Amino acid sequence: MRAWILPALCASLLAGCSLFSKPKRPPDPLPVPTGTARIDPAWNASLGAASGVGFSPVVVGDAVWAAAQNGTIAVFDLETGRERWRTLAGKPLSAGVGTDGTTGVVVSRDGELLAFDASGRALWSSSLGGEVITAPAVADGVVLLRTSDNRVLAFDGATGKRRWTYQRQNPPLVLRNSGGIAMVPGVGFVGMPGGRIAALSLTSGAPRWDVPLATPRGANELERVTDVVGTPLVIGRELCAVTYQGRIGCLELVSGAPVWSRDFSSAVGFDVDNSGLVSPDADDTVHAFDRRGTPVWQQKGYAGRRLSAPLIVGRLVTLGDYQGNVLWLSRDDGTLAAVSRTDGTALVSSAATGGRVVVTQTTGGALHAFRVE
Repeated sequence: MRAWILPALCASLLAGCSLFSKPKRPPDPLPVPTGTARIDPAWNASLGAASGVGFSPVVVGDAVWAAAQNGTIAVFDLETGRERWRTLAGKPLSAGVGTDGTTGVVVSRDGELLAFDASGRALWSSSLGGEVITAPAVADGVVLLRTSDNRVLAFDGATGKRRWTYQRQNPPLVLRNSGGIAMVPGVGFVGMPGGRIAALSLTSGAPRWDVPLATPRGANELERVTDVVGTPLVIGRELCAVTYQGRIGCLELVSGAPVWSRDFSSAVGFDVDNSGLVSPDADDTVHAFDRRGTPVWQQKGYAGRRLSAPLIVGRLVTLGDYQGNVLWLSRDDGTLAAVSRTDGTALVSSAATGGRVVVTQTTGGALHAFRVE
């Protein structure tokens, strides 16, 4: 097995594995950019404290929401970076902000869900009874989140009252990853251990379907770790997802029936547009597939860079690395078009975008926004 994951394993088989340990060997030097994309710095801002896995900016309309581990929550203007408001949750946070633009929610390290309105005023709090390292999802008046022991919890967005809990039996060993949750009207889609994806009713928590994208296989528990990583994404009438040591593919949104899948392993996730899917694999080779799963291109040369989940922005794909570089790849063939610098600390979460402005968050607690010309 890959040596870089071994130090992250805990003694207990129920403990999670971290996929973001520092590389043990120097990364590949970056390819020379072609210069075919013009990327201009738009603005930067500081949250005043470190962030990490599970902390990423969220763009809703013309606002950027972000949070840091010390409890800072702030909202900035997307175009100018002007700070609209900033507040402290009063507790250290274990996961970043989730918001629908009206209500913002964060999770404290002691397992409390904290909600704020669009002006930063505290609304309510609710005990979770467990650790959360995934930013909550907010839609349809519901706050949905997944705990580290893989319970899915739903709360009323107005009152904080718990609506329901969904849980299935976990495999002996699971990844400690910050996979997100996709939501459409009435349904939330959650990636689970063992390569499964559950479509849950937002009203009752009843599963519309719960199916495997990948099946664990291997000679030992470590080889059989096959968890969904990143956030499942809805595109048209399909839901797409990727697993570690498993498969990448898409399912029918309504029934969960397989549309296509192929062997693949990613540690961070993927993005999708009308042309297809893009994902770095567990060895930091970036792959593109069309909407039926046929490979379109792959780009090597990033080994050891700990690439983040990608974001497709028009004809570009942007990813971050552990040295704080923002990489801009051609959507057409994967060649490196441009490189942007941040504060030099790792980029471990996907960027966010609104229009031509792309916002990244570093583990050093800085937001860096770029304008794609």
